[in-house]
Amino acid sequence: MLEILVSVVTTKSVPESDFATRCFDSDVGERCRESFRTERTGSPWTSMRQMQVGAPLSGSAWHGCCSTEERTHIILFMKFYGLTFAACAFAACLACNGGCSKDTITIDCSSQYATSNSGGSGGSDDSGGSDSSGDEGAATNLVGFHATVESLNMTRSMSPIAADTRVTIYAFHGATNDATTTAPMARGSYVAQAAGMLSGTNGYKMYLSNGVFDFYAVSINSNVSPPTFSNGVSGPLSNGVDYLWWKCTDYDINASQVTVPIVLNHSATQVVVEVSAGTGVVLQQIVSATISQPQTGAVMNLADGVISPATSYASQPASMGVNGLRAQYIMLPLETDTPMTLTLSLNVNYDPTPRTYTVQVPVPDGALAAGNSYLFSAIIDANTVTFPNVGVTDWTPVDETGNPLYPH
Repeated sequence: MLEILVSVVTTKSVPESDFATRCFDSDVGERCRESFRTERTGSPWTSMRQMQVGAPLSGSAWHGCCSTEERTHIILFMKFYGLTFAACAFAACLACNGGCSKDTITIDCSSQYATSNSGGSGGSDDSGGSDSSGDEGAATNLVGFHATVESLNMTRSMSPIAADTRVTIYAFHGATNDATTTAPMARGSYVAQAAGMLSGTNGYKMYLSNGVFDFYAVSINSNVSPPTFSNGVSGPLSNGVDYLWWKCTDYDINASQVTVPIVLNHSATQVVVEVSAGTGVVLQQIVSATISQPQTGAVMNLADGVISPATSYASQPASMGVNGLRAQYIMLPLETDTPMTLTLSLNVNYDPTPRTYTVQVPVPDGALAAGNSYLFSAIIDANTVTFPNVGVTDWTPVDETGNPLYPH
């Protein structure tokens, strides 16, 4: 049960006939009465359990219970909490009945007629809450989402998003060109289900009015909530995190139920090292690997998904995930001509004691760009490591610890 204190104030007027028609005619009033009970301090009404609402109210009864201006404020206030238009109008009339003082409206949120369009204050996605603001028409269109992840930068090569991955989705009005200066019309936290369908956490559902919207989605490709944004900019980001981002502009919502496809793109960069044996060497496996990592502190812009690249390395290297003869590490984008330091510990020639190789790895074209997965093919000789080629390839999938899912 959700209790809302309603204070009536005067605002702009709205047509009376619209409310009477949409809320109290035919069976809509019956549905309102099934979902609502009211308790008013100091009135002849008894407790919420004892009070019974009478016959459906007519348009004239709605007109008489409170003024047009007073109705408007209550309806706008209650719609912020995700109630249907009819429910808002009916509850507003109850609040005004008998003089416009302060009432407590108790709403049974489990009712099929009460919609869950908002919950949480917007400060964090961890609670599974959502934000909903703006009131351009009745927000009665249910918007669902289906997500995939782009596996090769700048192509349509996609793979399903993994189950239990958390995604935060923002909806802005289509007339808003800059997502950094306005609050979203709606914001929801979602969890991926089978086949990429997204389900709102804590039962959240996104409802929007008819109109054109811009959508944004962020994730870190795991079951951990993605970063939050303030004025369209994230907090400081970290290495070792697979930041995902998506944008769709001018999407027309004009049906009662819509499913929006999401294709998430990688906003970080990935370094993959695959080793093979040179002359006179039997290569067994990579025991461990470390690599230089960019300085942290970069941020993401929600409007374009860009993470500002670092220009220097952190003082300590990062441990790479390993599987067989492949090692990988996801890092923040980087722009530098200074080579990365790669240290490999390998089992070679059936010697139980690992052999260590340290080599300077040039940064291709002076940058590790966002969205790219760089494959460095290394040849291991008795005492040296060489890199005959490096190329951009499909993103290497990893497990929850960062190890590649598949060995070389």
